[in-house]
Amino acid sequence: MTEEHPLPVNGGTESELVRPTISFESVTFSSGTTLDFDEDEIVVFVGPNNAGKSAALREMEAFVSHGTAETVIKTAKLKKTGTQDDFRAYLLKHSQLVGDTVNRSYAGIGYNIHHKHVAYFDTQDNQHTVAGFFQTRLATENRITSSNPAGAISLHQDPPSHPIHLLLMDPKLSEKISGFFRHAFGKDLIPFRAGGGSFPLYVGEKPFPAVGEDELSKAFVEALLASAVRLEQQGDGMRSFAAVLLYVLAADNHSIQFLDEPEAFLHPPQARLIGEYIARERRAKSQLFLATHSTDVLDGLISGGGNKVRIIRIQRDGEVNRVKELSKEKTAAIANDTLLRYSGVFSGIFYEHVVICESDADCLFYSSILKTKAVSGDQRADVLFIHSAGKHRMANLAATLRELDVPVSVIADSDLLNDEGTFRNLVEQLGGVWDEFQGSWKAIKSSVETRRPPMNAEQVSKSVATELAKVEGIGQFPKTAELAIKRIFKSLSPWDDIKRAGRAGLPTGQTVKHWDTLTKKCAETSLWIVPVGELEGFCRSIDGRHGPGFVAKILEERILETDEELSEARKFVSAIWTAARNKTENKPSVPLMEQDNVLVVADGAG
Repeated sequence: MTEEHPLPVNGGTESELVRPTISFESVTFSSGTTLDFDEDEIVVFVGPNNAGKSAALREMEAFVSHGTAETVIKTAKLKKTGTQDDFRAYLLKHSQLVGDTVNRSYAGIGYNIHHKHVAYFDTQDNQHTVAGFFQTRLATENRITSSNPAGAISLHQDPPSHPIHLLLMDPKLSEKISGFFRHAFGKDLIPFRAGGGSFPLYVGEKPFPAVGEDELSKAFVEALLASAVRLEQQGDGMRSFAAVLLYVLAADNHSIQFLDEPEAFLHPPQARLIGEYIARERRAKSQLFLATHSTDVLDGLISGGGNKVRIIRIQRDGEVNRVKELSKEKTAAIANDTLLRYSGVFSGIFYEHVVICESDADCLFYSSILKTKAVSGDQRADVLFIHSAGKHRMANLAATLRELDVPVSVIADSDLLNDEGTFRNLVEQLGGVWDEFQGSWKAIKSSVETRRPPMNAEQVSKSVATELAKVEGIGQFPKTAELAIKRIFKSLSPWDDIKRAGRAGLPTGQTVKHWDTLTKKCAETSLWIVPVGELEGFCRSIDGRHGPGFVAKILEERILETDEELSEARKFVSAIWTAARNKTENKPSVPLMEQDNVLVVADGAG
């Protein structure tokens, strides 16, 4: 088709117009891993600092614009929908024509395409000449200024060069964007039509024009200036939020969008909202590639469009950028699992290592020990501790993180060995082969349960009755009797001694040897069984306190760095930290030895 065609060849109605697109079919990263992409999805790059997330966005943009790849991106493959005829027809309908007949071009936000270059849409080698129409990138470095006043143009005559121009030309779009802003900050976002040499945005309560007046009338302008303040005079959070709304949701003609750190300058509630808006309101049949450090943005994205969200973790390994994807199905499963979603599992994808514990108190204790110089030295450990609210969810958390290539360690109390299903599932989710654990585990379980069979109902009833018989009078129930009855119920299981004492509570002889074999094997798969049974076993001089109360007492009264009674805890956490570092640095595994009933890394292990 030639440029002289004034209307689309298909008849010219809006419903029949083909919207041409360019999108990524696949991207090959520096590690050699190739990922395929759909034309309608949200791809979220996550990972530790300096992993290559922002660089991936820049290089993908450069590939579309110039066909070049650099460091993180090795190569890519693009695909398109529509023909050059469809492209020209769409431009005729949706762009402003600039210049004379010879030098005519189609102009809009982010693009100015000479009419002769429209034909390049069909030739992949030259598609970069029309790339501005198909892609856009909102970078962190100009997030604040991107919502500054738009330059003055003749609306509906000159091509829009800023999303604010779109708000001025489309009142419904303006109200929609203002509604998002109002939800986040409680104030309207108002484009100022009477700006003179520019069109600024104002923040405040938007007045209503009187009957027979419009937004250019003197009364409206005075009321607006009295009730609102220019956006550029507001805080960075408002300005950043507005910029994302303008460039991602208002100016949405692009089939590829790149957005770097949408959470920049935002508080967590606004970060979550911006993620939700992006996912729910973005243009259909378009690709959004987004890099973030924020679990709030991630949670918002999943809430707004979980079935189209793909999470890709980038991890730098020397000069190579490894990538691992969490499938859409797994992402959707997390979104539908309330406990898993709010467990902190998504926070873990931004760290170099994650340690999963049973409870929040365990996390606080072990993380505090790790922070001591005696354990981690002068290096700040890039480690996140998350809890699973019990043993049964540990495997699910570990599997999710491992699927995203997040190095994981698990710390479990010794009574984990009481439940074959839970123990086996955790071992297998951490990459272990159950047959290699089963023999030692069976020997330990048999020995423990043969030594002291569980109490039956009659025995429990008699024991409780004996304690109740000691209670007399009408006063408050004695604390001693309450504690005695609690001890009865805690001792129902033959595993009670193991829970309270760990290795020291085992029958002597072969059972201890099986324990040492099993716990060493567990440590090799990053599963660490507490050698003293449970958290409280590390400091037995603190009596009668458990969980948060125990940890609070430790942190208030003990010097973690040097307290002699906490030496076993320091050795235990040191073994976990050293093994984790060795795996991260691809060092060979080191032998573990038994010392003071605690597994520690042998001398020279790093």
